[in-house]
Amino acid sequence: MNTREQFGSYLLLKKLGEDALGETFRAGKVGKSGLERVLLLRVFNGQGVDGGRLADHLEAQGPLAQALRSPNLGLCVDLGQVGRVPFVAYDYISGRHLGALIDQARKRNSPISFDHGLLIAERTAMGLAVAYETRTQSGRVLHGFLVPHLIMVSNEGETRLLGFEVAGGLRSSAGHPLLKDAFARYLPPETLAGQPPHKADDVYSLGVLLYELLTGERFAAGPQGAGALLGQATLAVEGTPLPPPLADLLQQSLAPRDQRLPDAAAWHKAISGLMADGHYNPTTFNLAFYMHSLFREEIDRESQEIESEKTIRVTPEELRPVAAPTPAPAVPAAAPPAPARSLEEEYGLPAGGAAKKPLPIGLIGGVAAAVVLLALGGFFLLGRGGTKPPPEAPAAAEPAAPGMTPEQIQELLDQALEQQRIQMQEGLKAASDKQADEIKALQRQLEEAQKARAAAAAPSAPASAPAPVAAVTPAAPAPVEPAAPPAVTPTPVTPVTPAAAAAATPAPAPTAAPTPAPTAAAPVVAPTPAPAAPARGGGGILTAGPGVVAPRVTRSAQAVYPPAAKRMSREAVVTVRVLVDERGQVIDATVPEKAGLGFDEAAIAAAKATVFAPATKDGVPGRMWTDMKVVFKLR
Repeated sequence: MNTREQFGSYLLLKKLGEDALGETFRAGKVGKSGLERVLLLRVFNGQGVDGGRLADHLEAQGPLAQALRSPNLGLCVDLGQVGRVPFVAYDYISGRHLGALIDQARKRNSPISFDHGLLIAERTAMGLAVAYETRTQSGRVLHGFLVPHLIMVSNEGETRLLGFEVAGGLRSSAGHPLLKDAFARYLPPETLAGQPPHKADDVYSLGVLLYELLTGERFAAGPQGAGALLGQATLAVEGTPLPPPLADLLQQSLAPRDQRLPDAAAWHKAISGLMADGHYNPTTFNLAFYMHSLFREEIDRESQEIESEKTIRVTPEELRPVAAPTPAPAVPAAAPPAPARSLEEEYGLPAGGAAKKPLPIGLIGGVAAAVVLLALGGFFLLGRGGTKPPPEAPAAAEPAAPGMTPEQIQELLDQALEQQRIQMQEGLKAASDKQADEIKALQRQLEEAQKARAAAAAPSAPASAPAPVAAVTPAAPAPVEPAAPPAVTPTPVTPVTPAAAAAATPAPAPTAAPTPAPTAAAPVVAPTPAPAAPARGGGGILTAGPGVVAPRVTRSAQAVYPPAAKRMSREAVVTVRVLVDERGQVIDATVPEKAGLGFDEAAIAAAKATVFAPATKDGVPGRMWTDMKVVFKLR
């Protein structure tokens, strides 16, 4: 028998954490046919939060939540209150908030690397910049309460910024001792003094976050100001002083308001230019590898829990709420929720059952509890104050991350071997020994994945390759053919237009969906051989020279015109640098010169879905970097 708690129309599946702002849950949206969607539920019930004022603030935030759509922003699908307890529900993000990542890095004595810190800060700034370029009735959209606990880093290395819907209300509680103790160093002095939001507030918070990510130290300027602190700061991993351009950016971020960079869009442009000039090339793939090294046990446990949660079958009639301790009148929500996806759609289960309809939010008058009898051994008691974890899985071979193919595990293994080689060269024996354990675990994972693939392929014809995970498009060994976009005959440069992109469904995450319409405009794919970049995860990278033939496009993919850019009538030409493997699959893609407004993510998504004829040297296929262009043009 298992007891689960109900919060409004949500069944609380797992308590993920608790901080000064409140609690975070993995929760299921309950509809007439059962759990319709799994969401990340942020309940703002921290002792320092003025719940009543924040609930009133949320009433007017529905239009804002609907307007904000970007791969670097959490997708808000529901908001409101239950018994004057405010909440916001986001599309589920499997990962950790940045505060938890920083704490775990300190606990494991594994500092966040220079590249990872730059990537997280740049993607956070990109989300802020997209919001700043979005206009509502009240003008440009600012955040105003940028703290690590509202920044999610997924297990796939993606960064998502949350909290635009509640930031304005949280500012009114910023002076509370509990919130001040937790978040004061991230907020500009003007916010703590109770001044109205300003476009330079987020610039200050970005500076503090970047400082902590790069140095591993908490920001505390002291009486001498930020300049003295920056002069003594060193990079956490390298132990060297901050590069002068970065130190200058931090100085401009942490200065008094009238001397700071003007807004988050300017800050994002500055850090993007700095990364391009310094030839910094951080990738989500490497950040995903780091996340898995820090949270391996938690990620494996989450995978097991989600597998169990797929089998839950519960309806509102089975959830018998009891009287709330302090009932309050129901308050209607500000905006209707986004169309709900069924649990089958959420997890890829076979479809079935009646049509799903989203329930209205904020209709239950109190924080209700419900007793559900579920014959699902292994679930846990989830209470307001803590979590009882499920039993540990038997300590057999260490499982790979969910959905990872042998090719992806091989990539991780290559990276681990390269890191061990560097550590041995530098005399870091302890780190090298620790890396050896990770290498052994990855080798076991690779063997298990290869056995699983062989077993699945044996009784029938070759099947499509599994869906990609993280920032890698996996390559399938012959004769397995990976799922690919419909073939498009290469044509002269054809720009991506909003009309052509309308055939594809825009998504908040940077994924590219091929369109079956033969008349849809394909992204401009103009590969040109380029000097090879240093291999980050292993050797075997071809460079231009005698006998080397560069990759060439055999099948292009449809790019999606970014909604924010379309609204602003912006156009762009994005150069994507891609690493093409021996089978013609793009296994890494970066944008050296950022265009912003979602152009970069859309271009990368199209690049990853593009199929190439692989590079060859003397007729032997190999990996090689090349450049391709994606043109976004309005008609």
